[in-house]
Parts: sequence; C-alpha cells; structure tokens
Amino acid sequence: MEMAEALRRAPLRFVVSTWPLRSATYVLTGVVSGLLALAWVPVALVVGGYVLMPVLTSPLPAAERRRIALLGLPALPDPHRIPARAGLVAWLRARHTDAATWRELAYLVLHGSVLLAVNVVTLLLGSAPALVYLSGVANLTTSQPGGPASATPATRADAADGQVFALVGGAVLAMLGTAVLLSYATALAALAHGALARLLLSPGDEARVRSLTSSRARLIDAFESERRRIERDLHDGAQQRLLRLGMTLVTAQLELDHDPQAARPLLAQAADEARAALAELRELVHGIHPRVLTDLGLRAAVADLAAGLAVPVTVAMDVPKRLPAPVESTAYFVVAEALTNAARHAAATEITVTGAATADTLTIVVGDNGKGGADPARGTGLTGLADRVDALAGTITLTSPPGGPTALRLELPCSE
Repeated sequence: MEMAEALRRAPLRFVVSTWPLRSATYVLTGVVSGLLALAWVPVALVVGGYVLMPVLTSPLPAAERRRIALLGLPALPDPHRIPARAGLVAWLRARHTDAATWRELAYLVLHGSVLLAVNVVTLLLGSAPALVYLSGVANLTTSQPGGPASATPATRADAADGQVFALVGGAVLAMLGTAVLLSYATALAALAHGALARLLLSPGDEARVRSLTSSRARLIDAFESERRRIERDLHDGAQQRLLRLGMTLVTAQLELDHDPQAARPLLAQAADEARAALAELRELVHGIHPRVLTDLGLRAAVADLAAGLAVPVTVAMDVPKRLPAPVESTAYFVVAEALTNAARHAAATEITVTGAATADTLTIVVGDNGKGGADPARGTGLTGLADRVDALAGTITLTSPPGGPTALRLELPCSE
C-alpha cells in the first residue's frame, strides 16, 4: 500500500504530504459509516430476517468497497458470483450460498462495534493537545479576571499581556501537536481498517478460482483466434510472396542455361520479393512480440510506443531492471491498448504514462485529459488484456467518468 510505504520511508515528510488528510477523511467517514452499520444491521435482521437480510445490508459493504479509494487504492471489485438465473429467488439463493455474503456481514458487525470504537478513540487521541489547550482556556476564563486585590494596574496589565502571549503560544503548540498526532494516529488506524476491509470485502479464493477459470477459457479462445489470424496472414501474405520468389528463381535458373542476360532482371525481381517477404514477416512478428521489448525492456518499449503517437505523451517509468518476460509482455500490450484508445477515441490532447517496479509489484498508470466515458464492455479492447492480467494474478482498473479524465491502473506481481 502506497500510504504504508510513504510512512515507512519518510515518516517526517509524511506529516506534510496529502496522506494525513486522506487517512483522517477515511477515519472520519468510518465513524459515520460505522454508526450506520451499528444502527442498520439490527434493523435489517429484525425486518428482513435471515432471508432478506443480504438485500437490506448489501449497500453498506458496496459503499465500503468504494470508500477504500480514499487510501489511494482502487475500489474493491464485487466478490459475489452472478446468479445462474434471473429473478429475486435465484439472487437470494446465490447470496446465501456465497461465502462473500457472510464475510460482508462479519465486516459490518466489526465495523459497527470494534472498528467504530477504534476510530473514535483515534480521533480523540489525535485531538488530545487541542482538547488539553481548550480545557486550560476554559479554566482561565472562569478564574478571577481581576487577580489579587493588592495588585496594581501595571501589574494587572503585565499579567494580561502574559496571558495573551500564553494563549497564542499555546494555540500554536496545540495546533502543531494535534496535526502531528492526528497524522500518525489516523494513518495507523486507516491502514489497519483498510487491511481488514480488503481481507473481508475482496473476492475470496473461490471467486479468484472462478475468475481464473473463466479467464483461462477466454484466453484459450483468444489464442485460438490469434493462431488462425497468424495462419491467415501467413497464407495470404508471406507465403504467397515466398511462392512467387520460388517461381521467379526457377525461371531465372532456366534462363541461365540459354540466356544469362535475360536472367538478370529475374534475379533482381527475386531479390525484391525476398526483401518484401522478409519485411512482411518482421511486421507479423512485431505484432506478436515487439523486438524493442525483447532487446531493451519495458521502459524503452513504452517510450517507443509514445514516440509513434500524434498526441504528446509524457513517460516516467522507474523500472531499473528487467522484469520476467510474461510481465513485460502483458504490461506492454496493456499500455499499447490504453494509448491507442486515448489517441483514437478519447480526443485527448495530453497523455501520461507513469510506472514503477518495486521488489514484488509493477504498477503502471496511463492517464489522459480526454472526454472520458470509456467502458471495456463497449469494445475498448481491454477485456482480453484483463484476462492476460488475471492469468498473472494482477489487477487492471479503469476510471473514466464522463467528461474525463481517464486513468487506467495496472498492477502485476513481478517477483521471480
């Protein structure tokens, strides 16, 4: 998680970053949603009973899966499987037999009790300097304003000036202390809360198995279609050129026995056909796996993609070493598809590609300032790529509200 990494690497710089604001917002909204869970879960149990309770409580975990975006993480996917048939009865049967439903209920119970108490205590603990200061101010204002009866007016004026100085200085110290304590306290609470939410609200092993099975089935179909395309391209293109090359060489060989001068144009024609066939084969292989990716790696391959677009592309890739070949290939084709969509369909005037590889994860974000509204279901070409990402246990998230901007985030495990 990026917040945990920022806190670990630079704990002092963490206080002046945007992470404390995000974590405080997550904890504050957690108090609100925790109170909702505390109030609504018993009502849903009484009103809906065992049968209808999943219907009545489902909006709360759905909101929690989206709320985790405050921590800089992509919204969690829906872990529930799609019912085999339409209708409320089939939906209820699927929900009751789905382990994710009971993980959600366990999360709501914890959220409305333990997590709610932790969030409230965290806010009170972080606000301790401000509360102590306000308590001191309240005690000061309720004390005798005139001081001892024997005090002279000058002494009283000096005392008043001292009190003003103490109030201003105390306010500054209280604000600084509150900011620092809130930053660290809410960050730790948000990290713990977010980890529990990911554990209980994300798809479980059974959902990942279903997704992987369907992804592999789609990959098999895609590979079969790609194999037929390559065979068709070879048959209609390079194979025909090679046949013509062979016929030209045979004709030239026959002419060499009778008229060597007449064979010269045929040999030149054969050389041209050989170069054309070689170029076509190279183009075909480039579509399967680009040579620059094989020779120079992902960063150079993405820069080569960016240079070939008419739209200005800013590339900032921090990938210091070569990654496993399947990871590089999958990341390359995801970026290529995202850049193509941004240039052709989004009417973007600026595209950015940022990426970094840690010890075990490659993260790439492709963003553009286009019109947005991208939807993989409408044929953006990302569905097949998402299957390749699933096969590597990675995630791909597309955020594209109408009006833009669009951001595609790819995460791939890259450990050897």
